[in-house]
Amino acid sequence: MNRVKLVDGYTLTHEHMTIDLSDGDLGTTSFEPLVRDLKMAYDCGVRNIVDMTNQSMGRDPEYVRRLMDATGINIILSTGYYLEQYIKGDIEDTAVAELSRQAVNELSQGIGNSGLCAGVIGEIGWCHDGPEKCERKAWQAMSAAALETGAVVSTHPSIGTQQIPQADYLIGRGIRPEKIVIGHIEFFPNDDALKSLLEKGVTIGLDMIGKRGRARDEYRADIVRMIKDWGFLSQLTLSMDICRTEDLKTAGGYGYVYLFETFLPMLKERGLGQNDIELILADNPARLFA
Repeated sequence: MNRVKLVDGYTLTHEHMTIDLSDGDLGTTSFEPLVRDLKMAYDCGVRNIVDMTNQSMGRDPEYVRRLMDATGINIILSTGYYLEQYIKGDIEDTAVAELSRQAVNELSQGIGNSGLCAGVIGEIGWCHDGPEKCERKAWQAMSAAALETGAVVSTHPSIGTQQIPQADYLIGRGIRPEKIVIGHIEFFPNDDALKSLLEKGVTIGLDMIGKRGRARDEYRADIVRMIKDWGFLSQLTLSMDICRTEDLKTAGGYGYVYLFETFLPMLKERGLGQNDIELILADNPARLFA
């Protein structure tokens, strides 16, 4: 089986190189500004990006190959299915076993004729009241694929409600907690619940840094400090979930460099050292994808 590997350096674990869910999303016409932004990220030490755009979100392996060639950044592609409204027409008539087989093939043999394998199952999501019909089918299939391949599973929980149920579902299916990433942790409802999730052994993704409409970054930095105090810093990853052209630095937005120029100094103000930064951005992703 082909194994997608990280290269030495920092890893952003939840980004989108292309995405097709709404107007203004990153597309192939954003190539030049995206390349410039990725080169700035490279200069900050980023060597790997996990592209969470799966086949239900506008994934484009050939475009990703162009980005890798132009920037020198290793990009990890994903397989999986997103929310009900985006996947219903694609999978409602397909059996769970077939969906699982397709994912296993993408993880082990390659995505179509692109010559690139998927390296993660994600971002798989369900709605805020729990999984709907096609979401349940997708989760069954992707859980089976994860068990067969040992791939990392990364989730999209709805706002503040579904992180613990998602972790319990995957662990209950036999997936090792150290291969599970529960995403969008800034949506978490309270500190006790967050600590309970970490005690399950899963990794959590603080992965919307810079998105002021979701949470203030000062709050996100406080979360990181709290996780350090609890002793769970080895279960944390950071990313930005940039998915719109307007968010790129070279298009007038904050860009990937915001993490390094603005957010990391917030962490240092709260007493985190360079060893902590290396743990979160380099060591933790390397262990996940070992």
